[in-house]
Amino acid sequence: MSNCGGVDYIGEFIGAVKGMLIMMALWGLLVTAVLWLAGHGDKILGYLVGTAVSAVYFLLICYRVRRSAALPTRQAVVYMRTGWLIRLSFIVLVLAWSLKVPAINFAAAVAGLLSLQIVLFLQGLFMIMKRYGKVI
Repeated sequence: MSNCGGVDYIGEFIGAVKGMLIMMALWGLLVTAVLWLAGHGDKILGYLVGTAVSAVYFLLICYRVRRSAALPTRQAVVYMRTGWLIRLSFIVLVLAWSLKVPAINFAAAVAGLLSLQIVLFLQGLFMIMKRYGKVI
């Protein structure tokens, strides 16, 4: 993932990662504000924990993608496939921890975990709107 043929792939990759993290932070702040305004302040900590875990999960995937780009195709596929267990274990450990800590609402933590998927969906929707000028 270096400069190949005048295209700075690593710069694009880092820019996309930063953009996604910013979108996740904005989404987290928006949902946190809605929870607070709706009087569900007890769920904010759980939601923020879930969103943070989702962001770390995204960074773990990005790390694997960046490392695998320098490997031959077969090794890259094996490298990417072995990473799922680490990421899944991380999520399970944090969710188990959130069950043990009374201040963290488990359902809100699970909802926070979905923030990556929601932001990915919204980015896809924005891409379609930008390309076609309207929602299909």
